[in-house]
Amino acid sequence: MSIKATIIGDAAPETGSQLAPTRLDGLGAGGTEHAHPAPAIRPTVFKPTAMPGAVPVEQAGTPAQPTAIKPTTLPFTAPAHTPAVATAPAEHIHASTLPGTQRKPLEIAYETLALRFPGTAPKLLERARAVLAGVSPKAMDTAAWLAYGVQAQEELAALVKQRLALMESPATRGVSQHLARLHTLLREVLDAMDGGFLKKSVAKVWDSVAPEVRQLEGLLSKAGPALLGVLADMESLSNKNMDVGEVLQAHALAAEYLIDLLEAQVGQLLVTRLTALSTSQALVLEQVQTLTLDKERVQELMTLVQDGVLLQLPSVYSQLAGLSAKPSDTQRFMAAEKLNEIVQFIQRKL
Repeated sequence: MSIKATIIGDAAPETGSQLAPTRLDGLGAGGTEHAHPAPAIRPTVFKPTAMPGAVPVEQAGTPAQPTAIKPTTLPFTAPAHTPAVATAPAEHIHASTLPGTQRKPLEIAYETLALRFPGTAPKLLERARAVLAGVSPKAMDTAAWLAYGVQAQEELAALVKQRLALMESPATRGVSQHLARLHTLLREVLDAMDGGFLKKSVAKVWDSVAPEVRQLEGLLSKAGPALLGVLADMESLSNKNMDVGEVLQAHALAAEYLIDLLEAQVGQLLVTRLTALSTSQALVLEQVQTLTLDKERVQELMTLVQDGVLLQLPSVYSQLAGLSAKPSDTQRFMAAEKLNEIVQFIQRKL
């Protein structure tokens, strides 16, 4: 390989001179000369500059060691001394004395009452003993004595109102009104059978009243359950009256016992109350008797409806349906007999 010389500058090369190329050691040029191998490239290592007071850097590959920190010791300060709080000794609390009279009920033995009221039922004596246990004579004033037994009397008055309401209920009044109207309609048909120049025929009279008669029959057939409810209420009311009567009688016995025990002024008040309680007991007996009559009345209405009217009306329908404009004497007699039977039956019960 030939190397061409490069001329630098304006001077011309001399004629016949040869320029030898500059040889760099270690670099081979062509294959005519022996070239030495180039040395291997080594990295440049920079040594860090040590700063004063700095911690020397650990060499690579050396594991980091933990730095031990010495604990700081703080000076001990004793807490301020707090003086102990003195505890007051426990005081015993005594019950205060309030103005007034101590309420102390009466405790009367059963045997004492049995001797005072011989022949009285044990249950009634126990009730009287319970009444006395609720009485505190020293704590009761005039108003309290005048109110003695009033609550039982008020209960009796409420029971009287309930009895009146039962007898005026729609069930009892409705049945009576329906029966009265049915009696009137059937009586018109019966009167038409007597004949007469100005009277209508039986068939026309029956045709005019038959729709209302059937309507009344339907209303009466539905009245049975309502009447049974009224009977049950009357039975319950009768039991309540007897219970209130026993309460009133127990208060009366207790009042008789207190009259002999207390002073004259209180005894006079109890005499007044005893008279009122006796009157209320008489009213209880009257109530029970009246309720018994009321129950009998309702039972009669049920019998009249179920066993009388509802059973006899189908036979009346059958007899009147066969009447012609001019019925025979036999038809007239049989129909009149059935009508008269049911009319008289209703009339006796109303």
